[in-house]
Amino acid sequence: SPTDLYHQVQKRIWPAAQRDFVYTSHKGQVGSDWVVCNVSTDTDKVPADKYCRAKIEVVFYCKTVVESGAAATTDDRSKVKCQIFYLAKIDPGGWIPAAAVQAVAAKEYSKFLKNIASFGQKHFIDKEVAM
Repeated sequence: SPTDLYHQVQKRIWPAAQRDFVYTSHKGQVGSDWVVCNVSTDTDKVPADKYCRAKIEVVFYCKTVVESGAAATTDDRSKVKCQIFYLAKIDPGGWIPAAAVQAVAAKEYSKFLKNIASFGQKHFIDKEVAM
Protein backbone atom coordinates (compact mmCIF):
# COMPACT_ATOMS: atom_id res chain seq x y z
CA SER A 1 0.00 0.00 0.00
CA PRO A 2 1.16 3.59 -0.37
CA THR A 3 1.04 4.12 3.42
CA ASP A 4 2.75 1.81 5.90
CA LEU A 5 3.66 1.79 9.59
CA TYR A 6 7.30 1.10 10.53
CA HIS A 7 9.12 0.40 13.78
CA GLN A 8 12.85 0.95 13.45
CA VAL A 9 15.31 0.21 16.27
CA GLN A 10 18.69 1.95 16.11
CA LYS A 11 21.99 0.54 17.34
CA ARG A 12 22.98 1.84 20.76
CA ILE A 13 25.73 4.45 20.67
CA TRP A 14 27.43 4.65 24.03
CA PRO A 15 26.90 6.51 26.37
CA ALA A 16 23.37 7.33 25.17
CA ALA A 17 20.33 5.08 25.53
CA GLN A 18 19.18 2.97 22.58
CA ARG A 19 16.52 4.62 20.45
CA ASP A 20 13.61 3.57 18.29
CA PHE A 21 11.32 5.30 15.80
CA VAL A 22 7.70 4.53 15.02
CA TYR A 23 6.55 6.28 11.89
CA THR A 24 4.02 6.29 9.10
CA SER A 25 5.54 6.32 5.64
CA HIS A 26 3.52 7.48 2.65
CA LYS A 27 4.83 6.96 -0.89
CA GLY A 28 3.25 8.56 -3.91
CA GLN A 29 3.75 9.84 -7.42
CA VAL A 30 3.23 13.43 -8.55
CA GLY A 31 3.32 13.36 -12.36
CA SER A 32 6.65 11.71 -13.19
CA ASP A 33 8.10 12.65 -9.79
CA TRP A 34 8.08 10.58 -6.59
CA VAL A 35 7.60 11.67 -3.00
CA VAL A 36 8.03 9.85 0.30
CA CYS A 37 6.93 11.38 3.61
CA ASN A 38 7.79 9.80 6.96
CA VAL A 39 6.19 11.17 10.12
CA SER A 40 6.45 9.85 13.67
CA THR A 41 3.30 8.21 14.92
CA ASP A 42 2.06 7.17 18.34
CA THR A 43 0.36 3.79 18.29
CA ASP A 44 -0.61 1.08 20.77
CA LYS A 45 0.85 -1.48 18.34
CA VAL A 46 4.38 -0.50 19.46
CA PRO A 47 4.61 0.46 23.13
CA ALA A 48 7.19 3.10 24.06
CA ASP A 49 8.54 1.29 27.10
CA LYS A 50 11.71 -0.46 25.90
CA TYR A 51 13.72 2.28 24.11
CA CYS A 52 14.04 6.03 24.15
CA ARG A 53 11.49 7.09 21.50
CA ALA A 54 12.87 9.46 18.87
CA LYS A 55 10.68 11.56 16.57
CA ILE A 56 11.12 12.20 12.84
CA GLU A 57 9.69 14.24 10.00
CA VAL A 58 11.26 13.31 6.66
CA VAL A 59 10.45 14.36 3.09
CA PHE A 60 12.15 12.78 0.07
CA TYR A 61 11.21 14.20 -3.32
CA CYS A 62 12.71 12.83 -6.54
CA LYS A 63 12.23 14.85 -9.73
CA THR A 64 13.04 13.48 -13.19
CA VAL A 65 14.55 16.07 -15.52
CA VAL A 66 15.00 15.50 -19.26
CA GLU A 67 17.43 17.84 -21.03
CA SER A 68 15.83 20.46 -23.27
CA GLY A 69 15.22 19.13 -26.76
CA ALA A 70 15.58 15.45 -25.77
CA ALA A 71 12.67 13.10 -26.40
CA ALA A 72 10.93 12.15 -23.14
CA THR A 73 10.72 8.52 -24.25
CA THR A 74 14.37 8.19 -25.21
CA ASP A 75 16.32 5.21 -23.97
CA ASP A 76 19.45 7.39 -23.92
CA ARG A 77 19.90 7.98 -20.21
CA SER A 78 22.64 10.55 -20.79
CA LYS A 79 19.82 13.09 -21.32
CA VAL A 80 17.97 12.16 -18.12
CA LYS A 81 18.89 13.53 -14.70
CA CYS A 82 17.41 13.15 -11.26
CA GLN A 83 17.08 15.97 -8.75
CA ILE A 84 16.61 14.92 -5.13
CA PHE A 85 15.22 17.06 -2.34
CA TYR A 86 15.73 15.52 1.10
CA LEU A 87 14.73 17.10 4.38
CA ALA A 88 15.00 15.33 7.71
CA LYS A 89 14.03 16.72 11.09
CA ILE A 90 15.07 14.30 13.82
CA ASP A 91 14.50 14.75 17.53
CA PRO A 92 16.56 12.00 19.18
CA GLY A 93 14.65 12.40 22.44
CA GLY A 94 16.41 12.28 25.77
CA TRP A 95 20.06 13.20 26.18
CA ILE A 96 22.81 12.62 23.63
CA PRO A 97 26.22 14.36 23.59
CA ALA A 98 26.32 17.06 20.88
CA ALA A 99 29.50 15.58 19.35
CA ALA A 100 27.76 12.20 18.96
CA VAL A 101 24.76 13.78 17.23
CA GLN A 102 27.01 15.66 14.80
CA ALA A 103 29.16 12.58 14.06
CA VAL A 104 26.17 10.33 13.41
CA ALA A 105 24.42 12.97 11.29
CA ALA A 106 27.47 13.50 9.07
CA LYS A 107 28.07 9.76 8.66
CA GLU A 108 24.45 8.79 8.01
CA TYR A 109 23.72 11.62 5.57
CA SER A 110 26.80 10.77 3.49
CA LYS A 111 25.91 7.06 3.58
CA PHE A 112 22.33 7.81 2.53
CA LEU A 113 23.46 9.84 -0.50
CA LYS A 114 25.86 7.12 -1.65
CA ASN A 115 23.25 4.39 -1.18
CA ILE A 116 20.43 6.21 -2.98
CA ALA A 117 22.66 7.04 -5.95
CA SER A 118 23.95 3.47 -6.17
CA PHE A 119 20.42 2.05 -5.87
CA GLY A 120 19.12 4.30 -8.63
CA GLN A 121 21.93 3.45 -11.00
CA LYS A 122 21.64 -0.31 -10.43
CA HIS A 123 17.84 -0.42 -10.44
CA PHE A 124 17.20 1.64 -13.58
CA ILE A 125 20.25 0.96 -15.78
CA ASP A 126 18.46 -1.59 -18.00
CA LYS A 127 14.98 -0.06 -17.89
CA GLU A 128 13.39 2.17 -20.50
CA VAL A 129 12.91 5.79 -19.49
CA ALA A 130 9.33 6.19 -18.27
CA MET A 131 7.80 9.64 -18.15
